[in-house]
Amino acid sequence: MTSAQPTVLILTQEFDPTVDPVVRSLGEKGATVVRVDLSYFPQHLSFTTANFGGGRRVLRHQDRTVDLQEVSGVWYRRPTAFVFDETMGEAERQFAHKEARHGIGGILRGTDCLWVNRPDLDAVAELKPYQLTLAEKAGLHVPRTLLTNDPQEAAAMVRDSPRPVVYKALSGGVVPYPGGFPSGLLTTVVGDEFAEHAERVRHTICMFQEYVEKAYEIRLTVIGNTYFPVVIRSQDNDATKVDWRGADHQPYGDYEPLPEEVVKGVQALLGELGLVYGAVDFIVTPEGEYVFLEVNPGGQFIWMQHELGLPLSDCIADLLMAGGPFHRDEVTQVGY
Repeated sequence: MTSAQPTVLILTQEFDPTVDPVVRSLGEKGATVVRVDLSYFPQHLSFTTANFGGGRRVLRHQDRTVDLQEVSGVWYRRPTAFVFDETMGEAERQFAHKEARHGIGGILRGTDCLWVNRPDLDAVAELKPYQLTLAEKAGLHVPRTLLTNDPQEAAAMVRDSPRPVVYKALSGGVVPYPGGFPSGLLTTVVGDEFAEHAERVRHTICMFQEYVEKAYEIRLTVIGNTYFPVVIRSQDNDATKVDWRGADHQPYGDYEPLPEEVVKGVQALLGELGLVYGAVDFIVTPEGEYVFLEVNPGGQFIWMQHELGLPLSDCIADLLMAGGPFHRDEVTQVGY
């Protein structure tokens, strides 16, 4: 539901710099903002729902009570896990966690408003093989891809592919080594060493793709029906040629709107996934072909706002205040 002064609920961890500009924008636009982390539950955060006495669906944090039936939008950013009383035994904590997950998940899922994005839809949308399947059905070009834990299958692809082959992590590639800072596993070209270590493929499912030659890359941020395509000149720097995340700062190219057929494909893909927000990565080949790599339902964007002056925070704020239901419709592309 919406009101004269919309209420927006933001679920995220305490340190999340991406949220701060959106909170400021919401305040300037007259919205009431409630920002909490799920780690506050149950010691500093409570949920209540009842279907008697007129019906209630409320959230309480410190001295604030929020009627969830009056929330226009929920931004499900990056909340952390529930934190239970340390005096509880392990079995009791596990039971409490399952109860909280079912109870709070059900209460929030029943909140009739705009979600950016609904967590159950996020969980499915993050499945990279499923993304690629839907992207092809939507008419987008995707790289030739192999997913396997069979060393012989992987070796055959590396041996027979007319192009180089890359290995890509399916889950973000963050490896949390004990006692150390988590390290990121970037997209990597498979080299001659693969023959010696091919048996390691057996340990888990692995994704291999044929390397696609790049003229440049596109990072597309989709906020509702507003598209922000940004050209990244990844081939200008050796550290970013295979994976543009290999350097802290990106060399940008001039603004280039997406072709109509690519917009149509992205709209179909995001519609099938049920996403309101998504960060989509494309390669543009020297021949001008757009090749879909992936969509990140919670991809970062604030660095492009700071470096290119894009009104991303304002766009998210407007979307959350407008509320739902949301429908994929005519697209507006915004340049820089």
